[in-house]
Amino acid sequence: MINLVIKKFKIKVQKIQHYFTSVILSFYLPGKFNEQKVYVLTSSPRSGSTLLGQILDEIPDSCSLFEPLQLTHVPEAKQAGFLWRTDIAESKEWVSGKNFFQRIFEGRVINRWTTMEMTLAKSLKAKCMVVKFVRANRLLPWLCNNFSLPAPILLLRHPCAVVASQMSYDYSWSNIQRPEIPEYIKAYPKFVELIEQANTELEFLTIVWALDQLPVLLAQTPHPWMIVTYEDLVLQPETTLKRISNEWNVNINMEKALAKLKKPSTVVSTSGISGVSGWQKKLTPEQITTILHIVHGFGLSFYTEQNSIDYEKLYDEQLAEQIKQVGC
Repeated sequence: MINLVIKKFKIKVQKIQHYFTSVILSFYLPGKFNEQKVYVLTSSPRSGSTLLGQILDEIPDSCSLFEPLQLTHVPEAKQAGFLWRTDIAESKEWVSGKNFFQRIFEGRVINRWTTMEMTLAKSLKAKCMVVKFVRANRLLPWLCNNFSLPAPILLLRHPCAVVASQMSYDYSWSNIQRPEIPEYIKAYPKFVELIEQANTELEFLTIVWALDQLPVLLAQTPHPWMIVTYEDLVLQPETTLKRISNEWNVNINMEKALAKLKKPSTVVSTSGISGVSGWQKKLTPEQITTILHIVHGFGLSFYTEQNSIDYEKLYDEQLAEQIKQVGC
């Protein structure tokens, strides 16, 4: 009983501390950054982005902005016209969206939600900012066309792991409906057919995962972003982090970063799918077959029933054309 009271007291103290931290930072951070000093990380939900974001917090003189496109906690995003999944053509002019991202990159979208990964002492001396999204995959080509960002990271994770985690999660994906067909998908009748024929939660979640990746994978090379896989992050962490640090020309405290990799992120719950093979215990063979049938139906054949990725296919310069051919 005493331990429970102490635990609740500590949580309350932490909430009070975070409230005052967010208030102070809402005055101090606005206007402190510019897009050349903002490092973007985006992925589908439940792909390990919070873990990688916490690792990237070991970049010296940095602070981490958390999910500024979360409509419930950042109403300003909704007012600017963002949806839970926003599809927009790379060349489209979108004034309200651009203005909102400009505010994000200048450190002006600050509240208790977006500062949840920040500490006061570190943020007050920050000279750069890591911005973590699970709502920006589809925006990546448009973002890179409108802002001079250091190469953003698209974090990919095996669709079976992502879908298994989402299905196990407590509420967020419990009432998912058939995804709407983005305008650009209408040029690919096979993809439209896949979406229209889907009937189950498992199929809907898999289609959303595929639609999250397609705008990036359909773009012609060379890309102004880098693709990092969750599997590489877990199995080859030092090599993966060195690749990121070289691309961004930053120094990551490798000892502290690798130590964080051994701990679950702050959003992992009992429903989280740990490691690179946990999904194999959560899904039935029939579910795995269904997920991969849909993923391959969208031309994304670099994932199989194995844990490993076919990197030759993923990084093939002709991948975009191959995906288009599957869709036509």
